[in-house]
Amino acid sequence: MFPAALRLAAFAAWAPVVLAAAEPVPHVAPSRPGAVPTSPVAAASGRRALLPAIRIAGVDYVAWREVAALLGMKVTWVESTRRLTLADASAKVELTAGSREVALNGLRLFLGNPTVLRGGALYVSQTDFERSLLPRLRPALLGAPPARPRIVVLDPGHGGIDHGMENKQLGLQEKILTLDVAQRLKKLLAARGYTVVLTRDDDRQLGPDKQTDFLKRADITNRAKADLFVSIHFNSLYPDTKTSGTETYAFTPPFQRSTRAWSPGEADDVEHDQAPVNRFDPWSALLAQAMHREVIDTLKTFDRGQKTMHSAVLRGLNCPAVLVESVFLSNDAEARHAATPAYRQQMAEALAAGIGDYAETLGKLQPKAALPPAAPAPSSSP
Repeated sequence: MFPAALRLAAFAAWAPVVLAAAEPVPHVAPSRPGAVPTSPVAAASGRRALLPAIRIAGVDYVAWREVAALLGMKVTWVESTRRLTLADASAKVELTAGSREVALNGLRLFLGNPTVLRGGALYVSQTDFERSLLPRLRPALLGAPPARPRIVVLDPGHGGIDHGMENKQLGLQEKILTLDVAQRLKKLLAARGYTVVLTRDDDRQLGPDKQTDFLKRADITNRAKADLFVSIHFNSLYPDTKTSGTETYAFTPPFQRSTRAWSPGEADDVEHDQAPVNRFDPWSALLAQAMHREVIDTLKTFDRGQKTMHSAVLRGLNCPAVLVESVFLSNDAEARHAATPAYRQQMAEALAAGIGDYAETLGKLQPKAALPPAAPAPSSSP
């Protein structure tokens, strides 16, 4: 549970919060005064929710003013653009009323629900706050963290008869490239002391069909008792050859639509049951942030955002997990880069750096071991 003293200190930080809004953002009360607030993350950890929530259009939302108070961040609201910014010395979050897209420390992030402007107050869904934003902003408030990772499973996407994406003009197949990057990454991680398991170490499909293949990858991961899982892929949007950039995915939280499902013409794909991997949603979000940042910084690719999907390969995992689409094979410029061993080595180094950043953050969150009581000083009396 979030310590009471620390919670009071966080709310006391509201005093210096500055609102630049033409329309004030009022205090928001819980929808049922006096009730103990609950939330997905709180329920999973056996503690109370950090913030009260109100229900809007069937979704539980928390007020950004309350978020700012809890995190001790300064708020700026610009009415003309309906844009809100939260900032402190270590982080900056920018969002727009009615939008799912957020800029967090300069990186694009897509929420599972759009923000809502109601009665002069801006709200974010409770699930987005607790499972997506809080891990990236204040992971120390999530409760007990996982141990620093020791066993890492790398998943080279596709294999065998499943070629994945292709660039036929350049003779590239995704299954070959993903295996090469995974093998390079394995060497880098092993040199840093990790135990590394590959879901496949040659060109083969793990099952007679895709569904069985996905299940076997999850089974390999769970049998290895993995501390984290990274699925390596290359993107494609043929016949679109212009789109480029990097996308990083985590599994979609319960009761939310995947990022793709929000696109025009796509069906609603909300899943009400929690998948095994959903137990690790906050830590997958933290991992995604680290991986996404390192890949973009290293490869200098366009930021297409951190997103979620109902990925079959992630669904059954018992550890934090992400799927990384580093570049587009349907974009000839990016495909030509991906065709070179030097560029694939850069990809592997970026992924290794992301895992290292995630591990370092978890290390800082580990409770400090209590020091043994000091031995009594020798007595000078006879």
